[in-house]
Amino acid sequence: LICSNLLTCCLAAIISAVAVGAVTPGSLVQAAAGLAHAAADQADTAGHSGPPSVETLFPAAGQRGTSFQLTLIGSGLQHTSEVMLYNSRVKCTGIQAVSDNELVIHLQAAAECPPGACALRVRTPTGLSELRTFRLTVLPVVQEAKGNDSVETAQLLQKNQTVVGNIDAGDADCFRIALKQGDRLSAEVEGIRAGGAMLDAVLNVFDPQGHWILSIDDTAATRQDPFVTFQAAQDGDYVLQVHEVSFQGSEDARYAMHVGDFIRPAIVYPAGGQLGQSVDVTFADPSGTRLQQTLSLTAAGVEAGNITKNSLGTVHVFVRQDDITSPTPLPFRLSAFGNVLEQEPNYQLTDLQSAAELPVALNGILQSAGDIDYFRIRGEASRVVEVEVFADRLGSPVDSLLTVLDSQGRVIASSDDGLTHDSRVTVRFPQTADYFVSVTDKRSNGSELHAYRVEISEKQPQLTAFLSRPNRLSQDGQVIAVPRGNRVLTFLGCQRRGVHGPVQLSASQLPAGVTLPSTEIPADRFWVPIVVEAAADAPLTGGLADIEVSANGTDSRGNPISVTGGFRQVVDLVSQSADQLFHAAETDRLAVAVIEPVPFRISLSTPATSLAPDGTLDLMVSVQREAGFRGAVEVRFPFLPPWVDGPASIIIPADADSGIYTVHAFPQATARTWQICAEASVTVDPNSNSSPANSPGASVSALINSVPVASNPVAIEIQPSPFAGQLQATAVEQGQPSILRCHIQMFDALPEPLTAVLEGLPNRVTAREVSVSGHVNSDAGSVQDKAVKNNRQILEFAILPELTAPVGTTEGLVVRIHGMIDGRQVSWCVGRGGQLTIAAAGELMRDESGKPLSRLQALRQRNNQ
Repeated sequence: LICSNLLTCCLAAIISAVAVGAVTPGSLVQAAAGLAHAAADQADTAGHSGPPSVETLFPAAGQRGTSFQLTLIGSGLQHTSEVMLYNSRVKCTGIQAVSDNELVIHLQAAAECPPGACALRVRTPTGLSELRTFRLTVLPVVQEAKGNDSVETAQLLQKNQTVVGNIDAGDADCFRIALKQGDRLSAEVEGIRAGGAMLDAVLNVFDPQGHWILSIDDTAATRQDPFVTFQAAQDGDYVLQVHEVSFQGSEDARYAMHVGDFIRPAIVYPAGGQLGQSVDVTFADPSGTRLQQTLSLTAAGVEAGNITKNSLGTVHVFVRQDDITSPTPLPFRLSAFGNVLEQEPNYQLTDLQSAAELPVALNGILQSAGDIDYFRIRGEASRVVEVEVFADRLGSPVDSLLTVLDSQGRVIASSDDGLTHDSRVTVRFPQTADYFVSVTDKRSNGSELHAYRVEISEKQPQLTAFLSRPNRLSQDGQVIAVPRGNRVLTFLGCQRRGVHGPVQLSASQLPAGVTLPSTEIPADRFWVPIVVEAAADAPLTGGLADIEVSANGTDSRGNPISVTGGFRQVVDLVSQSADQLFHAAETDRLAVAVIEPVPFRISLSTPATSLAPDGTLDLMVSVQREAGFRGAVEVRFPFLPPWVDGPASIIIPADADSGIYTVHAFPQATARTWQICAEASVTVDPNSNSSPANSPGASVSALINSVPVASNPVAIEIQPSPFAGQLQATAVEQGQPSILRCHIQMFDALPEPLTAVLEGLPNRVTAREVSVSGHVNSDAGSVQDKAVKNNRQILEFAILPELTAPVGTTEGLVVRIHGMIDGRQVSWCVGRGGQLTIAAAGELMRDESGKPLSRLQALRQRNNQ
C-alpha cells in the first residue's frame, strides 16, 4: 500500500510536469528508474518497521543428541540476526530466511538435554519476537504422512518413535503399529504442551479388527493432552487415532505423539524427597504396572539425569528402564526435610501412635472412595507453620480437603483450595502437644493413583523478580529492546513472601553497551519504573539477562533476615478469552537486545520546585532530533505518583524543541519523592500537514513509528504547599461590586512575585486578579488593600456580578496562586470550598455589623418591620 501510494503520487507529478514541458522524455525515463528504486527501499523499510513476529513453528519436536530443523512462520523474519535459545545445550547452527514470512533454523541438541520444552526467540536489528517453544524427545522423529485420515489408510509406525503433525479442521490422523499379544504400548500426545493453538486432543485406539477399544481425552497428569498405556490382547496391527475433541483445528494445531513400549506412569510415589539423599519410589501407570526405582537426589544424581535441576521446589523426574528414558517427565518435589509415608491403618485418630517432628513431608494415597488419611505431628507452642498439599500440581486426581485438629480432635484449621486447587493453611499452635492432619478428596474419590504430599514447615522468606505484563493475553512488553544510543522505559517488580522492607534490584549478563541501573524498590511498592540505556557504540546484539533481588529486612515477626531471589517470567502460550490460561512457558532470564537507532532522543528537566497537594507543576520535555529528521513527537508519562495526574499526552511540533507537560496533584497526595520518566514516539501533528514520512530530506528509521523512547529519570517531590488559606463566605447583589477576602499564610519566601486568581465563579461574575509577593510590600498597586503581618496576608478580590448574574449560592470557590519560578510555571490552590451568594438586586439585607443575613433571617427582619 505504501509503495502503491508512493508510485501513484510520483507518477502523477511526473505526468503533470511533462504536460507543461518541465521535463524531457529522457529525463522521464531516468525519473521512473529512480522512482522504482525508491519504491523498493520504501517497501523494504515498511516490511521491517517493527520487531519480528513468530506466529507458529513446525515440527513440534526434535530429537536430542541430533541435528534437526524447524520452520518458523511469521513476519519480519528476512533479516534475522540470531535465534536466542534459553537452553544452553541447544545450539543454532544455521539460519535460512526463505522470505520475510518464513525462516528455517538448524538446531543441534546435546545428548544430555532433558526431554521437554525448549524456548526460543528470534532477534533482528529491529527487535525480539515472541517466545515460542518446541519439544525435545528421546525418540527418533518421523513426520505425519498425508492421507492418513482413516483407519484403513493409517500410517505405519515403528515402536519408540515420536511422530509430529498438525490437526486441520475436521482432521483425524491415524497411525498403525504392529504388536504381539502381551506387548505393552504407550502413546502420549503433546498438543497443548506444544504451545501452538488450542488443541484439545483425543486419542483413540482400534484393535486389529478395527474395533474401537479405548478413548482418552483429558487426564489429571497431562490436562488436555491424552496418554494411554495398555497390553495387546492379540497379535496384529493396532491403530492410534488423534483428533481435536470437536473436530476443530488449524495450521498451528501442531502436536508430537510419542509411541513405544516405554513406561508412561501417571504418578510417582512418594512425590518428593530430601535434597542430598536417595529415595525409593514407585512409578504407577493407569494399567496397573508398577516400577520400583531408587532416585539419587544428590548432585551426582542430577548429573546422571534423574532430575532436571539441583534446587528446592518442584522439579521433574524421568523414568528409565531398559536404557529407555520416558519421553515426558513427572513433577517431583525436592525439600530440605525428609518424608513420612502413611502406614495403614490410618483411617482414625486412634490408629496413630507416634508423632512426626517438624518440618516434615507427609505422603499417602487415597486408595478407595471415601478414604481419609490421618497423620500425627508434634507442634510447639506459638510456632507458626504452613501446611500445604501438593496433588493437583503434581498431576494427581486428588481434589484435596485438608484439616488440622488438636489433640482432642477439634478442628483448628481447614482448607479446600489455596492459591491453587491444592489446599493450604497457616497454623499457629496454641500449645506444645500432638496435633493431627487429615487429607481426603472432597468428592470422596479414590484409587491407586490418588497420591498426595503434604509439606509442613515454617514459612520461608522469598523474593522473586518479575517484569510487569501490560496485557495478560499477549506477549507485549515481555522483552526489553533498546535503540542504540537511546533509552527505553520498563517496569520491574518484586514479589515478596514473608519479607518486609525495601528490596534492591540489579541485573547482570546484559548485552554489551546496555545499562540497567541497580534500583531500590521501596517497602510499600512492588514495582518501579526503570530506564534502560544503550550506548551510542553498542553493538546490535542480544542476551538473556539475570535479574537478582535482595533484601536485608524483617520477617512477619520483626526478626532481621537477609534474602536473595531471582527472576521468574511466565509467558502465556495457549490462552483463551476471560483470562483462561491452558499452557505457559516459564523462564528465569530476561531477554534484552540492542536494536537499530531512532533519529531522536528526549530529555526531562529537573523540576524547578516541588509539587504540592492541590497544586500543579510544569515539566519540561526536550527533544533532540538528528539532522535530516523533522517530525512531531508525542510525549506521555506512563507512571505518575498516586493522586497525581496529567493529560494523556502532549505533542511537541516538528518546529519546536521542547514542550510543557503539566501535572496536577489532588489534595490526597502525600509528601514523598518519586522517580518519574517521560516516554515519546513519533506522531502526526494535528495542526500540521507534514509528517516524518513526507518531510523532504527526512532520514527516517524503520523503527520510528514502533519504538517509544524514554527520557532520563528525574525526581519529583511532593511537599506541603507553601501557602495555607481560607476564603470568607461572601454575599453580593446583582450588579453591585463587592470584595471577597482570602486570608493566606506563607511558609516559605517567594523568589518572585506571583499572581492570585479566583476560580469557580458562576457565570457572568468576574474578579480581578491580585499580586502576591513573598515579603512586606508597601506598594498599594501590588496587592489591593493588602494587610501583612507575620507572613500573613489578606487577598482582596474585587468582584463584579452582572445584573443578570444567577441568583443563589455557589460553593467550591478556590484561589489559585500561580506564576513563574526559574522559568517554570507553578501553581498552588488555597481556600478550596469558598462560598459566594448572589442575591437579586435590592434584596440583600445585612445585620448591624454588615454581615449578610440568611434568607430566613431576612424574612424574619421584614416581618418585624
